[in-house]
Amino acid sequence: MAIRRKIPAKRKSKNRAKGTLVTKSVSVDSAVYTDMILNKVVPAITQKFPTAALKKGVKVQQDNASPHKAVTTEFLQSQGVNGIAMVNQPPNSPDYNVLDLGFFNSIQSLQHQKSNINIDELISAVETSFYELPVETLSKTFITLQKVMELSMEVHRSNNYKLPHLQKDSTIKNFSTFRVDCSSVIFDSALNQLNSLS
Repeated sequence: MAIRRKIPAKRKSKNRAKGTLVTKSVSVDSAVYTDMILNKVVPAITQKFPTAALKKGVKVQQDNASPHKAVTTEFLQSQGVNGIAMVNQPPNSPDYNVLDLGFFNSIQSLQHQKSNINIDELISAVETSFYELPVETLSKTFITLQKVMELSMEVHRSNNYKLPHLQKDSTIKNFSTFRVDCSSVIFDSALNQLNSLS
């Protein structure tokens, strides 16, 4: 869902006549973000998400950018949207976001292999790269996320850890069903640390 608008070109160029509609990017403020969530994201979720999962509730994770603070679960409910909760990503923890952890980089890597000279071509290259990306890449990223969560528990919610190379291609047969086994020592230590906070 690209955020863009079409406006008439102010000047002519070798590529177009004056007045030709050209695509321009849009700065995302709280009004633009709110409109995008209400008119694009929520309808896409309700249309494409399995009905049984919708009944259980859906959580949309957003980062803590200022424009995002306008859209809360309470705001969605005031707009008649039920069953969708907005959850903020933990501050200073981009490693917990599977998109930041690897998915965006994988798409960008494919997109950089395509030439584009304007915004429309860039958007097309990103969309094409999204569909070209093998599903195994996302599965591998979720496996990495599981390991990040385990390591974060080991260092008591800090980002002060080094992610080991997991050698996923040589050690994992089925990416879609594989789960990282969390050490019981790490789990118990994290649980004790959490219990000591209350």
